[in-house]
Amino acid sequence: MEANVFREFFGGIVDYAGMFPPAGLTLTKAFRNYIAYLESEDEWMLSKFVCSVKSFLEIFEKKGEPGKYLQDYSGTRWVDFSLLSSGGANPKDFKTGFEKECAQIRKILDAHTEKISVDTLEVKIQPELVNTFGNHALKKLLGETDDILNSSGLMGIRIFIEPPVGDKFKTFFAKAAEAAAETCHQGGRVGFKLRTGGVTAADFPTVEQVAYALKVCGENKIQFKATAGLHHPVRHYNRSVNAKMHGFLNVFGAGILLHANTLSMSELEDIVTDETSTGFSFSDDTFYWNDISADAEKTLKARAEFVRSFGSCSFDEPREDLKNLGLWF
Repeated sequence: MEANVFREFFGGIVDYAGMFPPAGLTLTKAFRNYIAYLESEDEWMLSKFVCSVKSFLEIFEKKGEPGKYLQDYSGTRWVDFSLLSSGGANPKDFKTGFEKECAQIRKILDAHTEKISVDTLEVKIQPELVNTFGNHALKKLLGETDDILNSSGLMGIRIFIEPPVGDKFKTFFAKAAEAAAETCHQGGRVGFKLRTGGVTAADFPTVEQVAYALKVCGENKIQFKATAGLHHPVRHYNRSVNAKMHGFLNVFGAGILLHANTLSMSELEDIVTDETSTGFSFSDDTFYWNDISADAEKTLKARAEFVRSFGSCSFDEPREDLKNLGLWF
């Protein structure tokens, strides 16, 4: 049986996003998989089903598949969703669309009070909302989204904002994290979402960008989640995208160790960039990267307060790879 710290590290770490590339499954197939995973012995490693608000509505507003999988579900866990907001070309359009989506979500939740939950909304933010002169526009928009959530009766939902990744990433990340830290309602402070990959080399952020995102989230005491490109535990070169893919063991290990210790940017980058599995290890009660460690209690605390989860179109590959590396027995 795996050590306790292993469970604390990987418990609820995967948000299943089977509809997204490279898997690209239909809503019916992806949701069927999610329900099956919830009923498997490894459900403890699974968190939410990721889909757009539009797809969420399709599950409940159309007869037959995929809603029948929810009707037939007999597990003890609630079916949890993390929903992607459609966003908008400008703040005005975003607010109009967001208000409509919140009303639709509330209606579905009211009709299924004992089966499902939605506690996360993921939102892309436009570059013009954060710049070298400040983040006042983003703070204003986040304050308005809080008002909409409250008026819709969705106080328990946490928003995760996804800032753009580019040459000005330090400005974008820092300003977004600062705005998130200053926006708080009953769902908690706004969180930070980093896109960690995709289907082309250009979709993958650099080691410095990943480390910096963790750093500013840690400094601002906000939650961090990642999406895409983290199917495998350890950073490696992937021929299909002609790029180095980040590993979830690297990224979340760096986050856990940052939360438990005082780490420099250089140390964070070293953890994120490590392409060997030998530096990562688990004893009965401690997680290690070389000589830097976090015990089970600190690991659990880091996962609860800081590094939350990552979206993956596969739930099988993360588990299989951990076993193949000899980290999961």
